[in-house]
Amino acid sequence: MMYNSNEKLTVICVLQAIKGKEDDLKNALREVIEPSRLEKHCIEYKLHQDRNNPAQFILYEQWENSDLHAEQFKKPYICSLSTKLKTLLAKPYQIFFASELM
Repeated sequence: MMYNSNEKLTVICVLQAIKGKEDDLKNALREVIEPSRLEKHCIEYKLHQDRNNPAQFILYEQWENSDLHAEQFKKPYICSLSTKLKTLLAKPYQIFFASELM
């Protein structure tokens, strides 16, 4: 299947907090929810916390396309989050870029 950069993009990001930093990570992630949702090309932006592992968080995002999603990384609130993540993550985050099939 060939990837089309103009199709809707689903992003799933899994982040694991350093032990004892769970609330700090949760708060840092919460700070980017509203600004992200207000972005013109954001369709959906949700934060989840794993019920079995409270140190693990999942961001679920949908964007109009991958190019418009990439623009988000230039935003000051995302740059600030990126800096905070350096001291909050137990390991590098996992990110999945997906296309909805049905």
